[in-house]
Amino acid sequence: MTVQQVIDMAINGELSNIAVKDDLDVILSYLNLGMIELYKRFTLKVEESIIPLVEGVTLYELPNDFMWLVSAYEEVKEGSDEIVAEIPINVEGDVKSVNIVGWNQIQVPVTVDGAYISVIYVAAPTVYTSSDLAETIDIPVQMIEALLHYIGYRAHGAIDGNIQSENNTHYQRFEASCSRIEGRGMMTSEDLNMNTRDMKGFV
Repeated sequence: MTVQQVIDMAINGELSNIAVKDDLDVILSYLNLGMIELYKRFTLKVEESIIPLVEGVTLYELPNDFMWLVSAYEEVKEGSDEIVAEIPINVEGDVKSVNIVGWNQIQVPVTVDGAYISVIYVAAPTVYTSSDLAETIDIPVQMIEALLHYIGYRAHGAIDGNIQSENNTHYQRFEASCSRIEGRGMMTSEDLNMNTRDMKGFV
């Protein structure tokens, strides 16, 4: 399903009785906010960042699409029979622990020049603009209903003097739609067992 198709559904449904239906930029902003909310609630995209370590450097920035850290792993030499070693995260007193020191920054206390660590993180969604209307929207189809309810919630909430019950209704529908996805097993968790994951040369 394309971004345009989702917008058309919102215009003909949740937004049909309010003026915002004619403002593409505003609809896109609500759509993007809804995408962020869904990506916060469900593990929709997991990415890996390979960080080359530099002697004397302990702080490293993570990619721009970083949301939160899932796990980190040490480098395993090519041809080694070693199992991928997970690095602890935010464990006080553990010299090997990597620490989150900023929303997109980690501290690696022990560095070996030329070594690498693999960081697995939950990634943010694409931010759509008016040039992306023909793009396939980056959520599964079972989440379209929840996204439409969220767009309706934001749009009705922005109307000056809007009846609060209408706004609450859209948010309650959004929550109910998310609960159905979880309750009926329509979205399964990512398998983050790194012993079987392709780690781009780490194993």
